[in-house]
Amino acid sequence: MPFQIAPFFHPTTVIFVDDNEGFLRSLDLDLPVNWSYRLFAQPTDAIVFLNRPSTLPPLVDRCFRTAVDCHGNRSITLDMSTIEQEINHLERFNRTSVVMIDYSMPLMSGLEFCAEIRDPYVQKAMLTGVADEKTAVQAFNARLIDRFVPKTTEHSVNDIYSTIEELLHDYFTQHTARLMNTLALDPPAFLLSHEVGRVLRRITNQHQIVEYYLVDQPQGFLMLRADGSSLRLLVSDRPHRAQALADAQAMQAPPYVLDALRNEQYILTYADNPRDYRHGDYPWEDNLVAATAVRGQGDWVIGIVQDPPADIDFDARRCSYNAFLKTVKKYR
Repeated sequence: MPFQIAPFFHPTTVIFVDDNEGFLRSLDLDLPVNWSYRLFAQPTDAIVFLNRPSTLPPLVDRCFRTAVDCHGNRSITLDMSTIEQEINHLERFNRTSVVMIDYSMPLMSGLEFCAEIRDPYVQKAMLTGVADEKTAVQAFNARLIDRFVPKTTEHSVNDIYSTIEELLHDYFTQHTARLMNTLALDPPAFLLSHEVGRVLRRITNQHQIVEYYLVDQPQGFLMLRADGSSLRLLVSDRPHRAQALADAQAMQAPPYVLDALRNEQYILTYADNPRDYRHGDYPWEDNLVAATAVRGQGDWVIGIVQDPPADIDFDARRCSYNAFLKTVKKYR
């Protein structure tokens, strides 16, 4: 599969199912406190939770608009604003992305449990004892499960952690495939850039980002921390920079602005609409962001806007990841 950056990413809920309550309680002490997870000792309770009706359809089902022209021709367009609006839906964090199931349970086996899961995008990993590993390998080869983790190793918690991190990536890659197929008609090419992907991961770690969303005008990502504070990552390509320089020349920008744009030292954000200003009056200092070239095959320049002006209403006290974590009852 070609490399791609998911158009959006946010924390989701991970489910653990094991009839050994002692193991679950021990796991509860070891897992990161900033994870959204649920622990089930009864597989039947877990199935009910997993298959409960969602109050919010998946984002990929809500960001398309269908129109019919006067000749009866139908067209489907992508509404980019819907992606950004997702930050107002607390339910986004409640989606189950990964299920970690014990293979050997008295009421049903791990494979029987997997067969009951309705959501085709949920990633399934199985915890196995030594006696169950042959079955787990066969299930993996048959694509009934996505991973298996030996339960008896001394590194099992670390193995569980790394496995879930991998499956979270796979979940969003598969979940957003339809959206990526639509974007492929006129894609932001930086979504296919390994170099931009590395920058995105670095900024995510450096600034403690937990979720991001593809935005345009200017193109890039809206990125949020767990407390709801935000930054905007701008990703500028050569045509965007050429247009910005042409606009600056047309608006009679000062020479230092034109030189900075030519030398790719800044990105023009258009936070203020040029149409609202007379020539020579444009607030350049408020619309220029320091830029850094991304080394590699692409021709990208990036910039970061801390606490960007909000394009939409967003209440961090109600819709941030921290707000959601306060509602989670982890042990069921």
